Amino acid sequence: MKLIFKRPPGDNFSFRLWFSLTSQIQTPHDAIYIWATTLGPEYTYSSIQDGKTIIENSADFRKMLIDAIHEPTILIGIKDHLTPGDFNPWQCSIPIIAQNLKNLIEYFHSKNFVLFTSLENLESYIQLPNLSIIPWGGDITNHQKEYAQLIPVIDKNFNSQTTFLSLNRHQRTHRAMLLALLYKLNLQNFGLISCMFKDQVLDLFEYTQWKTKKQQMFEEGFTQFKDQQLSIADEYEIYIGGNNDNAYNFKNKLTTYYQTTFVEIITETSYTESCFNLTEKTLNSIYGCCFPILLCSTGTVAFLRDIGMDMFDDIVDHSYDQIADPTERMYRAITDNIELLTNIQQTKNLWKGNEQRFIKNVNFARTRLFEFYSNRAKSIFDKVTNDE
Repeated sequence: MKLIFKRPPGDNFSFRLWFSLTSQIQTPHDAIYIWATTLGPEYTYSSIQDGKTIIENSADFRKMLIDAIHEPTILIGIKDHLTPGDFNPWQCSIPIIAQNLKNLIEYFHSKNFVLFTSLENLESYIQLPNLSIIPWGGDITNHQKEYAQLIPVIDKNFNSQTTFLSLNRHQRTHRAMLLALLYKLNLQNFGLISCMFKDQVLDLFEYTQWKTKKQQMFEEGFTQFKDQQLSIADEYEIYIGGNNDNAYNFKNKLTTYYQTTFVEIITETSYTESCFNLTEKTLNSIYGCCFPILLCSTGTVAFLRDIGMDMFDDIVDHSYDQIADPTERMYRAITDNIELLTNIQQTKNLWKGNEQRFIKNVNFARTRLFEFYSNRAKSIFDKVTNDE
């Protein structure tokens, strides 16, 4: 039985890979394709389908999933991350959506599950004898065709008075903490900074619940941030007809920001959790041709470096990437690269001297990035099915 419960827009790469691999299994099995939001906590949300607003409940999707499990082998393809925006490692040992998934697999302990996931390092939260995990690429693989047609931003404005870009759209604790840190260090005038949740967070540590010895410093920075006008007035409605086309957004809006900046502080979706989902935010920075300071889970920079991406290690100090403590990792990411963020002329000169490296990264993102995810998923899948 093959079922498609719900899928995010633009995920054709994963969808094709899913059918290519699952069609190879001849033994009885259930194949279920879902969006991670359907496994979330108890809440009701709406979506637009054929111009109509559809009210959906995550509990209903979980019941549908349970009812669809019959055969001895269960293949589940899950797109997107398995953690909420406010995951707190000081209070929780596992993200709630990952826990829901773990509970499901434990409940059907006599069946064998093969899980395709957008996450790297999901094994840090879920290790079960009846589960095999196959990472197949996160949201960074969405809109493959559209991104391949984009023109990278190599026509930089060298008369620009800004060095870095920091885009902070949806509300997540690490983005609020970053904004506090940037303002505490008086870096706001060196960069283009956006934040769409500025009015929603009133007290930084009441919201984040982070534990750190640097609390006073971040609180002072957050007070400064709340009192100032941001350099980018961002908005929620960035897509035509509500279609989540990130390549369109890059071409028609973000390109302007990338033309005047040379470093990007990338606030990825994942940060406080040990597993991570690389998204279009990282891909945008590659096409935007900026030196990357990547605020994501521990080991993300190393992962990208290992698969063949140039992380500009001779220019950007990525020592932060191996720091487990979320606050210290963020603090070091910014302070270890303070010269790159503030010395405008030097950073521009560095960019000019390394232009070809940015172009090579774009070429990698167009082809070899997808080849890596596809080949790895196929290799692990072959091993799992042969072992069975």
